Amino acid sequence: MGFPKQLPAARVPLSSRGYIDRMDAGLTAVRGAQEIISMISSRRFVTKLILGHNELADDGCVVLFKFLTSSVGRKYHIAEISLNGNSIGNRGLMAVVEYLQRNRVLKELFLQNNKFTGDAETFAAFTTALNTSHLELLSLTTNRSLSDPFVEVFFSLLDSPRLREVHLSAISFTPQAAPHLIAYISSPRCRLHTLKCNGNSIGFRAIKSIIRAIERHNFSLLTVELYANHAVGAASSDNTSEDDEDDESGGPASLDAWKASEAQIRRVLLRNAHLKRETEKEAIQLLRYARPLLLAGSAHIPSTRCTDCSCVELSGPLDAVAVADYAPSKGFVFRAFPTELQLYIMSFLAPTLSPAQRIRIYTYASSSETLPRAGLCLPGFPGRTSSNLCVLDPASMPFGMSSGGCAGGKCAGTGNSVLCHKDQQRGEWLAAVDCAVYDPHREGEIM
Repeated sequence: MGFPKQLPAARVPLSSRGYIDRMDAGLTAVRGAQEIISMISSRRFVTKLILGHNELADDGCVVLFKFLTSSVGRKYHIAEISLNGNSIGNRGLMAVVEYLQRNRVLKELFLQNNKFTGDAETFAAFTTALNTSHLELLSLTTNRSLSDPFVEVFFSLLDSPRLREVHLSAISFTPQAAPHLIAYISSPRCRLHTLKCNGNSIGFRAIKSIIRAIERHNFSLLTVELYANHAVGAASSDNTSEDDEDDESGGPASLDAWKASEAQIRRVLLRNAHLKRETEKEAIQLLRYARPLLLAGSAHIPSTRCTDCSCVELSGPLDAVAVADYAPSKGFVFRAFPTELQLYIMSFLAPTLSPAQRIRIYTYASSSETLPRAGLCLPGFPGRTSSNLCVLDPASMPFGMSSGGCAGGKCAGTGNSVLCHKDQQRGEWLAAVDCAVYDPHREGEIM
């Protein structure tokens, strides 16, 4: 009787080899943290730590983040950390603060359902560290002991240029703290596109004030969730509104009133989404025309040889041709106009943009240092990196076609890609010139 044929080992996708997923693994305190550290140290790279539903508590959290903050731990570029349901208190959170300080790698931090309290000093330190980091998503949902003191400190100090998504559902948020949220979303400090505050006790009048603030002052928010926020007391007890005459003066709000507010916030968010699309479209269009009209002569074009990759260098004549398309003809009368008139004429190509946004694009377009490099990083050459390739959508590929990057160096496009490198670069440029969000500051424009 022969032995059964051994099946080949399952193939592990390269993208998931950097994940450490120990959710609900019975990890406790210092011993659990040491186990996680051993797993991290045994790998060449780690991009995600999924550690939810364990019992690391403060002691384990301090040990884990002391390692991550060390010179050895910093070598691991961890983009996502999930520590939900780990009984972590304020002492453990202070260890997270040290790791978060000036962190340029961590993008997503999940801290749901722990034991944090709204201690002002602790969350002042946390928010200050957050402002120096590149964190994009923060979740503090179901930390019910945070309450109003946390909301007051957090939104009063929050000024993170990278933060895009905040989850604060079920944290015992009441109408008393709503003015601090309203002040934040009404200010230029707010760059969020997603805010979730479900399952609190904010109350109807405070909800109306929040919606009114978004409608009047905020154009970045695209998703706002304020479900299940019935106040315990009467609507008239909410102390939040700048236009109290619009609100009911007695008793809880009716179901129809809640539905009307929900419809209103949907309309406001659709407006924001439309203005964002128009702003981004016009910014790219303006750059397309401003580049050849404003760029100085090719005599000042710097070397376009790649310095950070081994790519194929183009010959001298081709380098000149590559930039000649951007240089306007000497006989083009537009160049003879005063600069102010040139810029005013081009402003009609992007009427949605504010003057400040257009000036940033003009400055970018007129600088030869921002020209694309003329070297060719061809497929198959050492200079070609994965960051230059699209991640193809398997559902869009013909049967039998292997998944990979862009075929023949040609971008696959947004429709056929899970991740399009051109879209990525376009988004980075829009953020760099601050044209990813509609800017309402249009005072002084000539109409």
